Amino acid sequence: MSDLLCEINVSDIDLTDKRYKISFSEDDITFLAYSIKETGLVFPPVVRPLSNNNFIIVSGFNRVRALIYNNRAYDNETKILVYKTKSDATDYSCLIKSITALAFKRPLTHSELILSTRRLYRFLDKEKIAEKSSAIFNTKLTVRFIGDLLTLSALPDPALALIHSGNLSFNSAKRIASYDKETIKTFLKIFSNIKASNNIQLEIILHMMEITARDAIKPDNFFNHQEIQNILFDKNKDPGLKTKALRTWLFEQRFPTIFKMRQMVRKKITSLKFSHNIKFLPPQNFESQNVSISFTAKNYTEFEASVQCLHAALENKELKEIFNP
Repeated sequence: MSDLLCEINVSDIDLTDKRYKISFSEDDITFLAYSIKETGLVFPPVVRPLSNNNFIIVSGFNRVRALIYNNRAYDNETKILVYKTKSDATDYSCLIKSITALAFKRPLTHSELILSTRRLYRFLDKEKIAEKSSAIFNTKLTVRFIGDLLTLSALPDPALALIHSGNLSFNSAKRIASYDKETIKTFLKIFSNIKASNNIQLEIILHMMEITARDAIKPDNFFNHQEIQNILFDKNKDPGLKTKALRTWLFEQRFPTIFKMRQMVRKKITSLKFSHNIKFLPPQNFESQNVSISFTAKNYTEFEASVQCLHAALENKELKEIFNP
C-alpha cells in the first residue's frame, strides 16, 4: 500500500525530531516558498505518524519549512499537504525513504554519506550496505569505502559539520580518526578556525604529530601554546591568513634549521633587487642544490632588461653566497 496523500495540521508535526534528516544544508527557503506559492507543491513532504497522533518528517524538511513560511506570511492556514506513511512503517523503511529521496535528487556529500551509513549500520552490516548501495545511494559503493564511512561516523558530530563545510577533508578526517579522543578534539578546534586545502590540512596534522612526538608532549597540551592561540583566535585575521601563519609557525618548530636557512636565503634574494618579472626560487626545503631562475618578457626590450639584470647580479656577493653558502 502506498503512502497516503492527505492534509495535516502544522501544529501536529514535531519539528524538533530530526531523526531522518541527513542533509546538513539549512538553505534559505524564501525562493522555495515563493515557488510553492506561485506554482504549487509538486512533491509533498513525507511524514510518519506517531502513536500520539503527531507526525515526524521523513523527507522534505525544507519543503515543510517553506510551507510554514507561506502559511505565516500569507494566509495563516494551519494545514499542509503531505504524504503520510503507513501506520506500521518501520524505522528502517522510513530511513531508506529519507536517504533515497535526497540521493536520487542529487549526489550525497561525504558528510551525508557518513551520517546515512551510521544510521543504516543499525540494520545492515557493511557488506549488505555495499550490496544495496546502488538502490539506496544512487551509486555503487565498495565495502572498503563503506568501512571508511563507518570509521568516520565514530568521530564527534562537529567533525561532520567541518567535513560538510570543507574545513576538514575526507582524507584528513580519516587521518585524525585513528587518534585518541583528546587529540581528535584538538584538531577539530584547529580546523574550525582555519581554511586549508586537503594537502595543507594533512601537512598541519603531520607536523603537529611529529613535533609532539619529538618533544614528548600531548597534542592537546601543544595546542595551548600561546603562539597557536594567538594565531587561531585573532579576530583580525581571516581563516586563510590564520592558515598561512599556523603553517609557517609549525614548519619553524618542526624544522628550525631549514626555516632559518630559508629566511636567510629569502633575505639575500630580496637584496638582489630583481625586477618583478624575474622569479628566483631556492630548492624546496633545501633537499637539493638546484635553484630555479626564470623570467617573462613581452618584447625584446623586456628580455634584454632581464638579461642585463641577471648579468649585473653576477658580481653580487649575496648571489654567490646563495650558491656557495
